Amino acid sequence: MDDDTASSSDRVVDAIIRGIGSARYVPGQKLIEANLTETVGVSRGPVREALKRLAAEGVVTLTRHRGAYIRAYSRLDANEMLDVLEVLTCLMARLAAEAANGDQNAKLMQEAYEVLDGQGDRHRENALFIGQRHHFYDTLLAIAGNMQLTRLLPTTQIQLLRLQIIPYLTAQDRQAQLDEYAAITKAVLAGEPKTAESAMRRHMRRSRERFARAPDEAFAALA
Repeated sequence: MDDDTASSSDRVVDAIIRGIGSARYVPGQKLIEANLTETVGVSRGPVREALKRLAAEGVVTLTRHRGAYIRAYSRLDANEMLDVLEVLTCLMARLAAEAANGDQNAKLMQEAYEVLDGQGDRHRENALFIGQRHHFYDTLLAIAGNMQLTRLLPTTQIQLLRLQIIPYLTAQDRQAQLDEYAAITKAVLAGEPKTAESAMRRHMRRSRERFARAPDEAFAALA
C-alpha cells in the first residue's frame, strides 16, 4: 500500500469512527461504499481498505453477499465485552482516585460530571447523552494517567455498546446511571481508590442487568 492510499484509508477510518461517536452510524447500519467515497472524497480502494481494517478491529462486520455493516453485538458478545470493561474501568476509577488530589484533576472531574448530569435534563437527545458519557470516561482516563490503559480500552466498541442499548433505556434507567456516575465522581474527588473501584464495579454490573432486560429486538440487527 502506498502512502497516498494509507492516508486516504486513514481518513475513511476517522470518518467512520467520528460517525459512530456522533451516532450518525449505529449498530447494524449498512455502510455504502459510494456514500463513503463521496463523503470523504476518496476512491473505492481506500474505502475498502478502511473497512477491512475496521473489521479486523471489531468495529465493522464484512459479509461476502451483504457488504459492510457497523457491528451489532449479540447478547453473548455484549456480556463478554462487559466482562472485559469491568476489569479495565475499575482499574481506571481506582487510578483516577489516586491521582485526583491535584486541583486541576479535581476540577476536570467535577466539570465532567456536571456536564453529564445536565442540570437535571433527563430528556436530552441520545447522541448528546452518549457524547457526555464519553467525555466523562475520557476525563477519568486522562486523570488515571496510565498510557497502557489508554491503549487497551476499546473506546469505539464501548460507543457501539452504548448506541445499541440506549434506545431501550427508560427514564428510570437514565436516572440510575446518573446516580452511579455521581457515586463514582464522589469517590474519585474524595481520593478514595477502593470506594471508586467499588462504585465503578456496581455501575458495570448494573449495566449488565440493563442489557439483560433489553428485548430481543435490541439484537435484531444481527439477523
